[in-house]
Amino acid sequence: MTSTPRTLPGGFDPVTLEVIRMRLDSIVEEMGIAMIRSSGSPVITEAGDFNTALFDPTGRIYAYSDYVQFHIGSGSVAVQNLVKAIEGEPLAPGDAFICNDPHTAGASHPPDTNVISPIFHGDELIGWAQSQAHLVDVGGMTPGGFAPGAHDCYAEALRLPPGVKIFERGEPVEWVRRILLNNVRVPALFWNDVRSLVASNNTGIRRLLSTIEEFGLERFRDYTRLSFELAEQVVRDRIARIPDGTYTAEEWTEHNGHVDELYRVACTMTKRDDQITFDFTGSSEQTDGFVNCSYGALVGSVATAIVPILAWDVPFNEGVMTAFDIVAEPGSIVNPRPPAPISNGHLTTGARVSRVVTKLMNDACRRSDDDTIRDRTQGVWGDSWTGGISAGTTDDGEYFVLFNMDGGGMGAGAQPDRDGLDCAGMMTQVNNMLPDVEMNEMLYPVLYLWKQLNTESAGHGAHRGGLGLRFAWTLHGAGEVTQTVFAPNAQVVADGFGGGLPGGGSGHEVWRQTDVARLLADGLVPAPDTLSVADRELLEINQQSVMVRAGDVFVQWIAGGGGYGDPLLRAPQLVAADVRDGYVTGETAQRTYGVIVTDGTVDEAATRRARTEMRQERLGSTPAQQVPPNSPAGSSAPRRDAGGWYVPASGARLGTGEDWRGEARKVTYVAAERLAGYGVRVRPRTEGRRVLIDEFYSPSCGTLLEARVRVAAATS
Repeated sequence: MTSTPRTLPGGFDPVTLEVIRMRLDSIVEEMGIAMIRSSGSPVITEAGDFNTALFDPTGRIYAYSDYVQFHIGSGSVAVQNLVKAIEGEPLAPGDAFICNDPHTAGASHPPDTNVISPIFHGDELIGWAQSQAHLVDVGGMTPGGFAPGAHDCYAEALRLPPGVKIFERGEPVEWVRRILLNNVRVPALFWNDVRSLVASNNTGIRRLLSTIEEFGLERFRDYTRLSFELAEQVVRDRIARIPDGTYTAEEWTEHNGHVDELYRVACTMTKRDDQITFDFTGSSEQTDGFVNCSYGALVGSVATAIVPILAWDVPFNEGVMTAFDIVAEPGSIVNPRPPAPISNGHLTTGARVSRVVTKLMNDACRRSDDDTIRDRTQGVWGDSWTGGISAGTTDDGEYFVLFNMDGGGMGAGAQPDRDGLDCAGMMTQVNNMLPDVEMNEMLYPVLYLWKQLNTESAGHGAHRGGLGLRFAWTLHGAGEVTQTVFAPNAQVVADGFGGGLPGGGSGHEVWRQTDVARLLADGLVPAPDTLSVADRELLEINQQSVMVRAGDVFVQWIAGGGGYGDPLLRAPQLVAADVRDGYVTGETAQRTYGVIVTDGTVDEAATRRARTEMRQERLGSTPAQQVPPNSPAGSSAPRRDAGGWYVPASGARLGTGEDWRGEARKVTYVAAERLAGYGVRVRPRTEGRRVLIDEFYSPSCGTLLEARVRVAAATS
């Protein structure tokens, strides 16, 4: 653990400290393995949509597994609310409680179901084992637990508050089991997954008790308390290296399932000494659509951004979050009250929370004098899950629900020293996995036609944002399915940083009445340019009850991450390699990067001329200061010294004020139109609020300093 004190408090051994800390980490990982091996759901076994954790008796985190980070919040709130709900009730070894209600139990959304088990040492309660996973169906109006058509939480799922006992002294509570299975569409799969969560907890309990037997209970408590203190100290030390100040940013949730409106996620970050407060006052009021974010998901979404930015090498426990306060108005989109629907709030508004925190930390970290802290800036990730849920009956008469985890294939934001990861998943998915094509085809009546990188998704820059996924399937073994879709990153896409461009958006189409069967019968591989299509139906951002029939093709594309640094600072040889490898088209290489590629090779003289002309076009005149051709990739992000703001790439000055933007040349465009010119696909808005992009250029050298997506009021 970096930044730990040179000496530990008296009586503590550093080796024992690390052994106990690593033992806890290995226990929660082993819990995850037990869940994977006992579950029958590909959501768990293939995509890793779960978490495991150990808590102390009051609900403080001992250790947390590296799967889905925003479950940090929902798991913690679930345990803490359970402790309150059952205070004074008898507990025994082998008991287990189940909950999934976002409003009362803190769940991210109803399918993310918690099972929580008490841990006893003799007769003393010493902690809790917690396992949480996305279960394929939890009842409600729509198969799969996502309900774009819901106007309240009662239509979304069977809601389980904290305190519902599902196992008692190691045996199922039969009447509870009967109620649950009577309300879900796939009861066998549901119950098997509940049992896998119990098995995960039982594994954690056995291993933790063995550890305590080895070290002794009081010694274990002393060392875990010290681990909390050390983790907090490391994070606070890093916060102290960020300049004090107040920072503001906003993001926008798209389409609530009923109307194509935009909902504001506003945050003011106040940093004082070694403490940070995130205040979400000013966010939109809760809506009657399924995009409201539970408080548990809010806490987890803040942690999603904070952990990799400031605690990237700190073993996660309760101490990591102690230096942060979160303020959210009850009744807002980030802290709703019943009966607000909530079944997709974590993947929409919650993901926007992670993005807004990333933007705030970018602004704050860039002002730090510490190189390590400054290098934590990044392009914003293409967060917001692009979902597709198919439900129907196979030709053999078997009912199925496919929650396709390919929706996790969004691109990561670019970093100061490298491109963003392709198909990285959401920022919250530390161990994101995409399902095997063969596994989905074996379990469900679908046949994939293509699965490839979405070349219209990357945020271009000196370092390129990660590309998202695009894929298509047709039915194979079923006559029709009912489809639910959500593409919450379609219109307001992920920002770049330091002159990096925003990434592309997400979406779905159903290609009707294709000739896919004929092509397959002829031994030909269907492709986008070989399929004959009667109609290409663009689906709404959120939509349910879409019929997909045999002969149709379902097409999905997923967002990319924001770039880092001015695209004109990307090494021409890297651009040429991207063209050769199919990541970037030749046209995009020329129009966006100013790189002329001929037969896979850079035309260096033509590239120098093209880049000079592009800088002139940006300013409407010849730049007064030149940018050396070997300027570092990230040197377009403004920096500050004793003389004020400047552009590292050229040395051009940008004034001495608090904000350099007032000295820059600002040009505003409609985002979808401007990004299309960069080879990036974004869904246009046809009415209501406008989505714009502000580009800021150095008035002296023409370097692109920032390209920022902004939402403005509708024009009259």
